[in-house]
Amino acid sequence: MDSRIYPTFSVVEDRGLIPSINLPRNFKDYVERFYQEGKKEGIEEYVDGIRVLIEGSRKIGIRLRWDEQLGLTNISVGVHGGLDLEEKRGCFVEHNLGWDNSLIASAIATKYVSELLKFEE
Repeated sequence: MDSRIYPTFSVVEDRGLIPSINLPRNFKDYVERFYQEGKKEGIEEYVDGIRVLIEGSRKIGIRLRWDEQLGLTNISVGVHGGLDLEEKRGCFVEHNLGWDNSLIASAIATKYVSELLKFEE
């Protein structure tokens, strides 16, 4: 197993915990099977569960962007924050994440990576 796969977080003053989330080195090889096995729908259901938990107390929009060849390419949390897939490096890169939305985006990205890793078994 690729040890770089485990998510890590940096403590950034005035912003909170900022994630570093890598995908498996050969993630593109798994995307077609991911879609064929209905894993996208599983991720969408997971996000629906998060929405139920957080949006009762406050409204934070969560949006996912998918690509047929690359899989999950963007996780937007709130108006300005999120994670974007950086294809060449095989990782998600954050933009404008703060304390709460970084944890939400990280939970979604980690769930996605865990589903891809199941294809390595």
